[in-house]
Amino acid sequence: MTVQERISELMKKKGWSKYKLAQETGLYQTTVYDWFNDKHYTPDRNSIELICSAMNISLTEFYSGIDEGELNGEQTYLLQLFAKVPESKKQLVFELLRSLSEDKK
Repeated sequence: MTVQERISELMKKKGWSKYKLAQETGLYQTTVYDWFNDKHYTPDRNSIELICSAMNISLTEFYSGIDEGELNGEQTYLLQLFAKVPESKKQLVFELLRSLSEDKK
């Protein structure tokens, strides 16, 4: 299941249209429609967080519907851990990961 398929699944459960999703998240309609049209844009992290907030689900719940082919076990585990990090410390996590990913050793 792709991110777009997961969003569609959640919208169906809520009975939401793409228009309703845009309204509830505060995203532009064109942004939401571009995820599902020929452009097949992928929602960014901020958009997914807005979707989760509007649908009253956690990031872990959102990604639990994504196939293993999309996220491996380690990635899923990292998301679960990250969901538990207090908002005040999430930027620190990003900085640490960015620093580690740039390490050439």
